[in-house]
Amino acid sequence: MESSNYSPTEDNVKWKTLSLTHVEYPEGDKLGKIFAIYSLAPLVIAIVLFTLFVSRRDLHTATLGVGVILNHLVNQVLKRVYAEPRPVIREVVLEKYGWPSNHSQYMWFVCMYCVLFIKYRLHHGRLLSEIGWKVVAAGGCLLAALVMSYSRVYLQYHTVDQVIAGAWIGSLSALVWFLITKYCLTPFFQTIQGWRISEYLLIRDCTPIPNIMWFEYVSTRSEASNRKKKERKAL
Repeated sequence: MESSNYSPTEDNVKWKTLSLTHVEYPEGDKLGKIFAIYSLAPLVIAIVLFTLFVSRRDLHTATLGVGVILNHLVNQVLKRVYAEPRPVIREVVLEKYGWPSNHSQYMWFVCMYCVLFIKYRLHHGRLLSEIGWKVVAAGGCLLAALVMSYSRVYLQYHTVDQVIAGAWIGSLSALVWFLITKYCLTPFFQTIQGWRISEYLLIRDCTPIPNIMWFEYVSTRSEASNRKKKERKAL
């Protein structure tokens, strides 16, 4: 068996920082520190999506996760095709290509998908109250994407053109994937839900329910109330 020549203690070993988690900001710059922490948002979103799917086993959540992965692959392909360098050469070894901005494309994909989901999939409450909370929720999503794009320029990881390109590509990808999910994938959700493996893994389709959180709240409260009544009768 051949032994590896790699040794992490050798002086000639080059260390590379994982660009997904590495963030830098000017020393003493409080706003830069906030933006640096905020740059970890894509990683947090990925963990939340995975946790959400594991806990809820919803097919739509799974398709959103697939869309996030495909959007990232598109970004990596475009970066290597255009090979546009980043605006600043840093001492650490980062991914050298910067067009389009991965963080910007990622956030705009997720946020724009959420805006479309809020607009066309969520329905609850009276007309005026529904419009109000939808505007607030959609506005929060767009603000989150804008802050991410601005932070990448502020921290000098990307040029303005690179984050704008990421925003446009991410938004367009979100629209395309939302339409694919709605018209191509969703019609098969009921069939997939009926598979034996889906029943074993408790995978379900919540698409027909307009507001799953409200439905689960009402159902859980009703079931708890019925069980208490049965317990009292049993006594």
